Amino acid sequence: MHKSAVVFDMDGVLVDSEPLWMRARKDLVAVAGGRWRAEAETAMMGISSDRWSAYMRDRLDMQSHTAEQIRAEVIGRMIDLYREHVPLLPGARAAVEAMASRWPLAVASGSDRVLLDAVLTSTGLGQHFVATVAGDEVTEGKPEPMIYEEVCRRLDADPEHCVAIEDSGAGIVSALAAGTKVVAVPRPGFQPQPEILARATVVLPDLTVLDADRMAAIMA
Repeated sequence: MHKSAVVFDMDGVLVDSEPLWMRARKDLVAVAGGRWRAEAETAMMGISSDRWSAYMRDRLDMQSHTAEQIRAEVIGRMIDLYREHVPLLPGARAAVEAMASRWPLAVASGSDRVLLDAVLTSTGLGQHFVATVAGDEVTEGKPEPMIYEEVCRRLDADPEHCVAIEDSGAGIVSALAAGTKVVAVPRPGFQPQPEILARATVVLPDLTVLDADRMAAIMA
C-alpha cells in the first residue's frame, strides 16, 4: 500500500469559518448570561466539538447548560449561517480542483458531520472528495491522530505518502502524529505556536500559491 492522497482540513483551510464560529459562540454566551474571554477564540481553534463545548461550559461561565446543549446550540447557529453563505477562502476552490486532477482527495474536519456536509453540498466541492471524516465520527478529535488515521484507512492510503493541509496547531499535531506530511497555511491572527509551525513540512501564506506541481514536490 503506497497510495498517495491529499487531505484537506475544512475550517480555516477551505472555509473562512472562524468569524462565523466566533459569532455563533459569542451570541450563545450572551444569551445564556455567560462571560466571553479574550483567549477563548484561540483556545477553541481546531479542536473537536466535545472539547470546545466543554471549554465553553467550564471557562465561559455557562454552567447553566450541559456541554451537549452548548454543542447543539452552536452547531444549529452555524448551519443557519452556512445557509446564508459559505465563505470559501482565497484559492480554496482552485486548489481542490488542481489536487483532484492528480490525487485522491479527502477531508478530515473537526466539525461535526452535519456541518461538513452542509459546506461540501452548498459549495459543490463534495464531488472532488473520495472520503470525508467528521469530528463526531471519531472518539478522539484533533490534536489526537485518530481522524487522520481513519481518513487514510478510508482512502486505503499510506499516511507516509499523504499530505495534510492544516491551519491550526491542533490540526498540524494531529496529522504529524498520524504520520503524514503537513502543508501549513496559518490564518493571520491565529498563528499556531512557533514550535508547532516549525514541524510542518512546508508553510504557505494561503492556498493561492499551491498548485499540483508544488504538491508533487512536497510529496517527493
